[in-house]
Amino acid sequence: MHSVTPEIHFLEELGVNQARLHAAGGKAAGLSQLMGWGLKVPVGFVILNAQRGEHPAELADYYRQLGAGQVAVRSSAFGEDGVESSFAGQYESILNVSGLDELKDAIDRCVDSLTSQRASSYQRDKHIQSSQMNVVVQNMVDASFAGVMFTVDPVSGRHDRQVIDAVAGLGEALVSGEATPDHYELDGEGKIVHSDLLGDAPMLSPQQCSALFSDAKKAVQEAGAPLDLEWAIDKAGELFWLQARPITTIGSDLNELDTPLKPGDVLTRCNVGEMMPGASCPLTFSTTGRCIENGMQHMHVSYAGRPAVNEEWTQVAMSHGKLFLNLSGSIAAAANVLGVDAKSMGYSLCGGVVEELKEPKKSYWWIRLLGTMRMLKYLYTVDDIIEKFEKRASHFSLPVTGTSHEIASALDQALPFYSEAMAVHLQSSTTSGFASNILQGMISGGQESTAVEQAEAASLMAGANDVESAVLVEQLDAIVAKIAENKEEAKQFINATPADAVTYLYSADSKISADFNDFLKRHGHRGYRELCMREASWADAPETLIATMQASVKGQLGGARKVTKPHQVDPNNLSRGLRWILPKAHNAIRRREKTKSLLVDIANRFKRSYRALGEQLFSEGKLSDADQVFFFTHRELIDFVDGKVDLGLWQSKTKARRTALYFQDKLKFDEICVGKPVPIDPRIHVNHEGKITGRPVSSGSVVGIARVAFSVDEAAGLNPGEILVAPITDVGWTPYFSLIAGLVTDVGSSVSHGAVIAREYGLPAIVNTRVATQQIKTGDKIHLDADTGVVTILQTFDSLNNNL
Repeated sequence: MHSVTPEIHFLEELGVNQARLHAAGGKAAGLSQLMGWGLKVPVGFVILNAQRGEHPAELADYYRQLGAGQVAVRSSAFGEDGVESSFAGQYESILNVSGLDELKDAIDRCVDSLTSQRASSYQRDKHIQSSQMNVVVQNMVDASFAGVMFTVDPVSGRHDRQVIDAVAGLGEALVSGEATPDHYELDGEGKIVHSDLLGDAPMLSPQQCSALFSDAKKAVQEAGAPLDLEWAIDKAGELFWLQARPITTIGSDLNELDTPLKPGDVLTRCNVGEMMPGASCPLTFSTTGRCIENGMQHMHVSYAGRPAVNEEWTQVAMSHGKLFLNLSGSIAAAANVLGVDAKSMGYSLCGGVVEELKEPKKSYWWIRLLGTMRMLKYLYTVDDIIEKFEKRASHFSLPVTGTSHEIASALDQALPFYSEAMAVHLQSSTTSGFASNILQGMISGGQESTAVEQAEAASLMAGANDVESAVLVEQLDAIVAKIAENKEEAKQFINATPADAVTYLYSADSKISADFNDFLKRHGHRGYRELCMREASWADAPETLIATMQASVKGQLGGARKVTKPHQVDPNNLSRGLRWILPKAHNAIRRREKTKSLLVDIANRFKRSYRALGEQLFSEGKLSDADQVFFFTHRELIDFVDGKVDLGLWQSKTKARRTALYFQDKLKFDEICVGKPVPIDPRIHVNHEGKITGRPVSSGSVVGIARVAFSVDEAAGLNPGEILVAPITDVGWTPYFSLIAGLVTDVGSSVSHGAVIAREYGLPAIVNTRVATQQIKTGDKIHLDADTGVVTILQTFDSLNNNL
């Protein structure tokens, strides 16, 4: 119960009574806690349930005990500065108050602000009722500098960054926005890693930043949560803390689920970034991520001398919510296998030599010879393995109805089958990379390939007919062409909402409807981020296809380029070796795309079952929304369903992880990282001369306007004939390939999905540029020369506009 008449208490006394501490409001409670943690806070008191004109009889005595000098009078309303809402700036703060009469007037102004128009509006928006005003009175700090400190970067969401904003004098000018601050960012050790200064010299010394860091770190350890802190440094250089409140807009630690790494481990987003673009929700990490790890370990057990598959993370790493391949774990195979080395691995996974990757110490030659024989057997037996697995997969199913215990139990028992599917696909994919490397090696004579030699290999790789992902695009293009035949209906389709467009596709003339149904029957398990457990497939959410189809129809009406099949190479003009390897390389591409489709089909069955589990847990009242199911790891989810963990704790924990995913998704990393990956600072601008080099994977040359798209949704803005510039492309992007004039990606290799489709469609394509999306902007005029592997920025968007 809140007090009915005003009470007065010194701040340091609040902590002895938890009920009183809670009733005092967030600001007073925060100050009292700071005192209890040993941080220096200006002495003061709080009036509980302050009333206009009804001041506590002890007020004058308490004021005298503060020294009867200048004080700050600030609100501490019930619910203010809480976990759910901050109320920042909604109530009154009056500084430099002198004398008892001024103090009483300032207290009354704080009380009045409880029912001010701005506070009432804020309470309505937040669905909060705040009926009690408490008022904090503290000695003023004669500040040289003041400001705020966030123990988590509120912009990036990174928990390994602390942010300080500082102004000269009182901090009110900063809070009100009247003053521009010095801005400092500190790493986990308190080192300044970035600063943005108002003047030529910093306001704060390194020692003052260090003192702020040390105190804030102590406060976070005591609070067990990130904090938004206010501080002031007086004329004598003494640091005082003026406020502490929880940060209400931040998620869980972005590194919460990071896997262990050694300082010298070499990591890459290549390959796995195509399979799993963006950040991964915890459920995807613990299923798809774990299955990639298990599949790669199985590969090393098969031929590289690994004793068994175990629970270690040696092939895959998670950092900041992103999946990486651990090249240091993969290169371990080179110790026991002939022909496996850092150079070939770099080309297979990253499209080029990875200088940071070092060769392991080699085993005796006979051990390596035995490993090589096992590897050849691993490659040779792949077709038989695929055939047997396909038969088993045709009978595999997972429940989408039942109790949460029934669904969870089935998922838990079936998870090893997903690992097996991944192992089969990795075995298939390895044969593709192996054949591609042999082809490239024959062309370059065993030396490091030049861009021209890479382009020649890409040209030879083109023309692998009946590639599953290429068939997908061909069938979708055929549907688009039929829609475009009737211009009026096509225009209505382009402007329709996703739901209306889907209705049209199902109810249009029988031919379009039948073709669309046939398309979903064969390819409906595919989609964007198709191995992410949270992303619904095209069959389950056909609306996700609509933006790409609408853009394609628009392109057809606008005269989009006609898809041209690549020129078929005459085998008679090739050397004997190339004539032998080329059909094998083509078969390997077909095999890889076939097993990728099979893997995605199995993943989609898991998606549906997990989604059904989330809906069931919601209906049972255990989750506040079904989407929360994706923010458990698989093991956490099983324990949650079995009632082995606190339900309330996991309600809030999964919501915090969902917020964190938003921040994780925005982070970008260098293609190659050594040790723990460090996000790229987006404020660092890369100087360049307008030329970007990469790996040509589909020959040709084109000049056009760039369209930079970081997601499939952003790609919906494509116009016919533009050159798509993206971090990476998976099958969800390929419906756009009939619309674009060329493709440039940050990562990828000659067997990447985008490379395969670009070759099939005769599109000039360059992958593995590393920096294209950083240096090229939408609207830039660029020259994509996939015969030399160079992208040239001819004119920037700004200069083009200035010339108009």
